[in-house]
Amino acid sequence: FVDCPGHDILMATMLNGAAVMDAAMLLVASNEPCPQPQTKEHLAAVENMKLNNLIILQNKIDLAKREQAAEQYNEIKSFIKGTIAANAPVVPISAQLKYNIDVVCDYIVNTIPVPRRDFSSDPHLIVIRSFDVNRPGSEPHELRGGVAGGSLMKGVLRVGQEIEVRPGIVSRSANNRIVCKPIRSRIISLLAEQNELQFAVPGGLIGVGTKIDPTLCRADRLVGHVLGNVDSLPAVFIDFEIGFFLLTRLLGVQTHEKKKGTKVETLSKGETLLINIGSLCSGGEVITVEKGRAQIRLKQPVCVNVGEKIALSRKVDMHWRLIGWGQIRSRIPLPLEMPQ
Repeated sequence: FVDCPGHDILMATMLNGAAVMDAAMLLVASNEPCPQPQTKEHLAAVENMKLNNLIILQNKIDLAKREQAAEQYNEIKSFIKGTIAANAPVVPISAQLKYNIDVVCDYIVNTIPVPRRDFSSDPHLIVIRSFDVNRPGSEPHELRGGVAGGSLMKGVLRVGQEIEVRPGIVSRSANNRIVCKPIRSRIISLLAEQNELQFAVPGGLIGVGTKIDPTLCRADRLVGHVLGNVDSLPAVFIDFEIGFFLLTRLLGVQTHEKKKGTKVETLSKGETLLINIGSLCSGGEVITVEKGRAQIRLKQPVCVNVGEKIALSRKVDMHWRLIGWGQIRSRIPLPLEMPQ
């Protein structure tokens, strides 16, 4: 399970989490009008990621009167009409009193289908957390390698397996060009929750213990990277072309009742956007724009395939707001300095 925060300033965090999901639960507070601005943004992100398996939770039902809860139920049904969530069940719950939690668990287990997993391809793990698990004052012989946490999208990882992490260590050459040095290591442990594994398969979140220098993993420094077999990962790049689609109006901005949201202007050359690709969240400069296509230059390199979906956000009133999404059409690979 991935907990995605609903606060507007953490929208980028939510988009990163959505990249590794198979299904989603949309949480709505019973004691507030629906939809809230961030609820609109979250539903737009769900539609962008093509998450067809949804359940809507009408939380804090213990704080609402019967008539108020029924009125909000109708608001929710009106809000999701015509969206990817149109047929999603709306379940009234109270997390505090554990009311209907058993119903939610039953729906997740017995109704949401388990996605078909690809066990035969080369492994591809999206890193969404990374840690240095060593305590201050540890003796040299007690030190352990860094841990990468994320979701395995395909393939199988095994203890003892040789792995590579891309983009890896990023530096600049003598002529100021970006050079990436992939990190190669070996898996020394696999964990799911508190369970030690000998091999890991797609589905759920996995902690991968490695021999990587722990300083490279400290404080989520590997977030945005991908992990897999040696020489099997996609190319690394900062320059790429996308086909994009923009929302008609901003979704995450509070407006007066019956007043339409601010119109989303088209992309403009030279502007800086917040780009979410997989678990990477990076600034990106718009180099050129033409008829639903744009060339983007990221502030930091990324390792993904052509065809990957991306989310586009623009700074509005000091906050990043979702304005649309796109798909990578082409890319210009960066040179890699392969480790010895």
